Amino acid sequence: MILSFLLSILVFATVGRAAQTVKFILGFLVLLVLQYGAELLRGTDLPRGLIFVPQLIAFIALRIYPFVVLGIALKKSTNIAEITTALSRLHLHRGIVLSIVVMIRYLPALKDDFRVIVDAMRLKGIPVSLGYVVRHPMKAIEYFVVPMLFRSEKITEEFSGAALVKGYEYSGTRTSYFDVRMGGKDWAMIFLAPFAFALCLTVV
Repeated sequence: MILSFLLSILVFATVGRAAQTVKFILGFLVLLVLQYGAELLRGTDLPRGLIFVPQLIAFIALRIYPFVVLGIALKKSTNIAEITTALSRLHLHRGIVLSIVVMIRYLPALKDDFRVIVDAMRLKGIPVSLGYVVRHPMKAIEYFVVPMLFRSEKITEEFSGAALVKGYEYSGTRTSYFDVRMGGKDWAMIFLAPFAFALCLTVV
């Protein structure tokens, strides 16, 4: 987990600013402290939900964090057309290419939808805070996750339709305005990733 984050932050450092890189590192350290620090509170008189919920959130967030960092780095360094061309040259199935393109396009929309849901909750008088999530985890899931799922379904259909209109399902050979080639960073990552995977297996 830590090794995967180090690889992702290394990639981000090559395309992002130093201040953003430091913020991602601090965010990862906070999640680590939250997950493993909660273990020290298990023997205290605090309610189990007050310990378990933040620990569960930190556990899930730590597993997703490296992929989020890589996704942001990918979005900063390349555009959708370049990503599509690169994936097509790998001879991946068109369904896989389409799914990845839709996922990348959906990430900014997900952030905007989350803000809309938070604003709607505030208009209805529902408190939006970490304390409310800890005290009422099931209600928080209902208020946040359910609207997000319905909104996600609609946006995914819209993005899929837009991708089809742009000809991603065309069976012939596609051309591209961008000349996508392997660079030194790409080759370095190809060799570093298997080494990191083997190191993880050895440590475990």
